[in-house]
Amino acid sequence: MGVMDTLTRSTADTVAKTDSKKWAMDRSEALRVVFHALDGDDSGSIEIEEVLHLATGMCQTMSEDDARAWFQEMDKDGDATVDEAEYLEAMLKLTDDLSPQQFEHRVKDLLARTNKEVTDPRWYYHCENNREYLEAEVVPLLESGLNEMMRAIEAERLRVASGKDWDEDGHVPPDWRPMRPLQFLGEYLRENSRTMVRKREEEARLAAEAAAKAEYLNRTFDEMDREQKLRYSFDKIDGDGNGALDFDELVFVCRKINPGKGVEEARMQLSWMDKDGDGQVDQDEYVNAILEIMQDVDEETFVNGVKRVLTAVQFAKADRIEKLKMVFERVDEDDSGELDRDELTKLAVALVPGGDEVKVRKTMKWLDANGDAAVSFEEFKGPMIEATEGLDDDQFDAAVHKLLAAEGEAVEPDPADDLPPKFGAYVTQFPSHAKCKWIGVKRVDSMTRDEKKICVVDCRSPDERAVSIIKDSVPLGDVKFVSFEDNNVEAVAGGADVSAACEGADVVVCVSAVGAEGGIAAPILAEKLEGKVEVRNLVGGIVAWYNAGGEVVDGEGNPVEAVHPGQRRCIGFVTRARKNAFKFPKEEK
Repeated sequence: MGVMDTLTRSTADTVAKTDSKKWAMDRSEALRVVFHALDGDDSGSIEIEEVLHLATGMCQTMSEDDARAWFQEMDKDGDATVDEAEYLEAMLKLTDDLSPQQFEHRVKDLLARTNKEVTDPRWYYHCENNREYLEAEVVPLLESGLNEMMRAIEAERLRVASGKDWDEDGHVPPDWRPMRPLQFLGEYLRENSRTMVRKREEEARLAAEAAAKAEYLNRTFDEMDREQKLRYSFDKIDGDGNGALDFDELVFVCRKINPGKGVEEARMQLSWMDKDGDGQVDQDEYVNAILEIMQDVDEETFVNGVKRVLTAVQFAKADRIEKLKMVFERVDEDDSGELDRDELTKLAVALVPGGDEVKVRKTMKWLDANGDAAVSFEEFKGPMIEATEGLDDDQFDAAVHKLLAAEGEAVEPDPADDLPPKFGAYVTQFPSHAKCKWIGVKRVDSMTRDEKKICVVDCRSPDERAVSIIKDSVPLGDVKFVSFEDNNVEAVAGGADVSAACEGADVVVCVSAVGAEGGIAAPILAEKLEGKVEVRNLVGGIVAWYNAGGEVVDGEGNPVEAVHPGQRRCIGFVTRARKNAFKFPKEEK
């Protein structure tokens, strides 16, 4: 059976013949409603996964091959997604032979299967299994309600007959009213409906959460047990207070809490967190999953991990003064509100690269201007603001991270955190991300403004470079990359000679599509250049550069609005406002 036959097989047996005026449905409008129902992530386009979900949901006999063929028929521009215009054009042709009755039936059936909430009565559909629903839920509830009503009527009859409600004179009181059976039944059905039962359960859950929250908020952090510490950290992460976290945020959180866990392993561990399948993780789901992940971690590591998360959240929301306050409190080990000589010495050592003693003494004198060996935050704040005035935000944050790092080592913000969540989670799972030095687009832009010399080495294949390159970049060679297990990047980088191009550079930046190939090449080039210049991998690659508004050019140096994402799966990471002119060729059927 072909795609057309599969999608448009007759539903005449299930639709009664009706006056055609009753079925006057605007087809374009109806199909747009279906499109937005299918576009579950509101991206403005339908991906193959959404089409497969649609196909299997609306037609049990449609194979995956049929669905893929239909998808490719609609994907006119070959970008691996179907936008509204492409969808509408294809669907109007596809449904042209349907009668008005068949068309309306199919549209309403599709909407019902997407589980999208329908408020407009034009699109409401009575599902074919309504009888099962009535028999399973409505009839038993109605039967129970009628039984309760009869018991209430009998109880009232006996109470009236007993004279219990009469006054001293043997009369019914003026404010007495007889029971209203239909009102009783309606209230019973409403209070015991599935909606109201769920509402009461949700209210009970929220009340229990509030009680548990009140319990741990009355404790200091050190007094909290593991579960309470996680609930406390959840509240801090949940900035908008909606009680739920996005899945990709949780990957970031897991990576911050326990750096020893690989990102891919963390994603696998977290894949079952969303127990109710609503696409979000509530507090209970979060706490239970993290407790399981961290069950074999000792207490000190667990506490330090949670504190790192809390610090990261606080840091992200803080301004410069607040960040300096964090540094001050970190150095003020005895919480005296002043830095004594020992604390000043530790701070000075952290501020001076290499720990040169002369420079350390000068730094201490600079911090403690009056020489009383007691520096308040107000005294500390002034020289620090003055000293960091010329730093951009990334440089300032890197300096503060160095001072906040528990091990005393410089810790730069991960540029992947500046990428959209899904993009950032994707690039941080690369094995090379944890091994090589990296740099973000913001830092490259800052160095460019400071007129630093940057040598860009393009670590992509010739086909990718043919679409666009970063101006004045140096090609690494004939790179072939299928996966981290199947590529020749190491061999090409090992045989490449980029020393002449990199001479005099302040930094060498390896660029690939999204950062995979560059992460392999960067350490090899760094070794070949013998430490004469720092070599870093551009996180997110040319796609991140392009998304941030960076210029790309063709082989003749002309600016273009096109970038090759490396692999089809990465096409969705290209989010620049202007549409990407590059399209993958259509796959052969």
